[in-house]
Amino acid sequence: MTRSQTDAVQGLKASGVSLQQLRLFVILAQHRSFTQAGNALGVTQSAASRSIRELEDLLELRLFDRTTRQVALTDTGRALLPRIASLVDELEVALRFGQQVSTAESGAVSIASSSSVVASVLPALLASCRASYPNIALTLHDAPQGRVLELVRAGDADMGVLIGPSSDPHSLGDLSTETLFSDNFCAIVPARHPFASHATVRWRDLSGAGLFLLDDDAGSFDVIARALDEHGASSLRLQRLTQAASVMQMVAAGLGIGIQPMRAGPASAQTLVQPVPLWPSVTRTVMLVKRRNRTLPAQAACIWTHVVSSYDEEHKPLQTADA
Repeated sequence: MTRSQTDAVQGLKASGVSLQQLRLFVILAQHRSFTQAGNALGVTQSAASRSIRELEDLLELRLFDRTTRQVALTDTGRALLPRIASLVDELEVALRFGQQVSTAESGAVSIASSSSVVASVLPALLASCRASYPNIALTLHDAPQGRVLELVRAGDADMGVLIGPSSDPHSLGDLSTETLFSDNFCAIVPARHPFASHATVRWRDLSGAGLFLLDDDAGSFDVIARALDEHGASSLRLQRLTQAASVMQMVAAGLGIGIQPMRAGPASAQTLVQPVPLWPSVTRTVMLVKRRNRTLPAQAACIWTHVVSSYDEEHKPLQTADA
C-alpha cells in the first residue's frame, strides 16, 4: 500500500468514516435512489439511508438533498464526489492487492532436495523461509538426485534443490534452473595434518595418499577423479563414500584424506578435521529447479523468489553452521 493510501486509511479510522460509507456515497450519487444503492451493496433501503445520515453527521456536511420523490447531491456533495470516488477506487485496488499477498503468503510448498544438500545448505535456508513466511508450511523430500527430478516433473514437489553439473546435462532440458552458488572442492585432513595449516593444497600433492571421495548420483566422484588425473595426482588409493559425514569421520579417525565440497560437511566434525581448498579450484554448483512450462502457485513463487534473493550476485550462500 502506498504512503497516500496508508494515510487515507488512517484518516478514515480517525474520523470514524468507513470505506463502506464512502462506497455507498458514490453509488447513491450515481443511482439517486436509496433502494437501488442499497441493492448494489446488498443492504436494505433503510440501512443505506441510515449509513448516509451517519456519514453526514461524522463529516458535519450535508451531502444530499432528499425529497419524497428523489435524492440529489448538494453543491458540497457534488464538489466532493470526484475526490471520494477516486479515493474509493484507489483503496479498493490496494485492498485487493493486500488480499492477493495474504493468500500468496499462506498455504503449503513442497521442496525436494538432493540428500547431500539437506545436511548442509538446507537447514539455514528453510529457517530463513519460515521466518519470512511463517504461514507457509514447508515440506521437504530428502531424496537421491534422480528422484528429486522425478518429484519435480510429476508435480509432487513444487521445486527441487540439485547439485550440478549433472552426470547427464540433458536430464534438465524440461526444467527451468537458477544457480544459487558455486562450491569449491577441498581436501579434508586431520586437524594435526601438515596440510591443515596451508592456505591451499595442490591436487598433485595428494599423490600416494588414501582418499575418501564423495560419490553420489550427481556425478561428484567422476568430477573429483577427473580433477585428480588432470592435475597430476598419482599412486592413489580411492574409496567411495556416499555421505559427507562419513568422509569426515574417516578422516577424523586418521584413515586418510577426504575430498568434498567446502560446505558439504557437518559442523560437529570440524573440531577434529580441517578443510583446505584444492588448487586449481574445481567447483560444483547448487541450483534450484522447477518445471519449465508450469507457473508456480503463488505461495511457491514466494519461496522461489526468497531462496534466489537469499544469495547475492556472487552466488554466496546464506551463512550455515559449517560455512
